[in-house]
Amino acid sequence: MEKIVKVAQLFDIYGSLLNKKQRDVINFYYNEDLSLQEIADNTGRSKQAISDMLQRSVDKLFEFEDELSLQKNREDLKASLMSIRGLMDDSNYDLAREMMTELIGRI
Repeated sequence: MEKIVKVAQLFDIYGSLLNKKQRDVINFYYNEDLSLQEIADNTGRSKQAISDMLQRSVDKLFEFEDELSLQKNREDLKASLMSIRGLMDDSNYDLAREMMTELIGRI
């Protein structure tokens, strides 16, 4: 289940960097929940060809993340903002301001 979520997140970020066939096979398999055989039947390709394309496409998404780290940076930013919100909830405005300044400097 965790891989499905990760692929979906990466697809949202990097999907536009894939070609149409790669986007389609990921969309059919992960978003529309079609089986490899159903995708093969719908596209006129063999099940093995679809399986290979799917694996290469997913690998490509992970390569993009390894190179660009957009998902990791997004998660780090979210965690930092949650920490700042917690500090503000606790009325620790000076530390919250300091963290915000540090965060802005990283951008």
